[in-house]
Amino acid sequence: MRIRSIYAGLLAATLFLAAACTTIPAGSDRYSGANFDAYRTYAWISNDPLVKLAGTQQDVSALTVRRLREAIEAELSAKNYKKVDAAAQADFVVAFSVGTRDRLDAQSYPLPYRGPWEWESHHNDVEVNTYVEGTLSVDVFDGASKQPVWHGWATKVITNEDKSNPAPVIQRAVSTILAPFPARHN
Repeated sequence: MRIRSIYAGLLAATLFLAAACTTIPAGSDRYSGANFDAYRTYAWISNDPLVKLAGTQQDVSALTVRRLREAIEAELSAKNYKKVDAAAQADFVVAFSVGTRDRLDAQSYPLPYRGPWEWESHHNDVEVNTYVEGTLSVDVFDGASKQPVWHGWATKVITNEDKSNPAPVIQRAVSTILAPFPARHN
């Protein structure tokens, strides 16, 4: 009996750690004056809803844009919003942006933290790691006023697995970003 409870505890801890490892840091902000209860329909802000920063070169593949569009549409549909083709007839319009940046993480470890085998050394160890951080943002604009009413974002270190199979991380990021977006009640 005790062995079973130990295994159950180990299984629960493993599942908790696995879930924590797949969490994508995200956040959102909303305009307090927006009446989300009045929103029923949405459209893309334009035929190309990927917002590109002026003067920058963005290498986002057409397939990635398609995956992002489909993931956002699926999440909004699950929240009971209906997609319409014309932005002029939508209660709100949606745009998104994608960005990456090279990041540098430097850690310095003073002598006491290195262990007893290095006591004769009198310098700090410095570890430097470089990585690529990706950011996805989703923006919602009121259809009538054309003003921004909601913004959500997620950031994640881009791994080789993400590069070779981007569909799952795109789905997780979009789901995480839109989780706090208000659902439409029938």
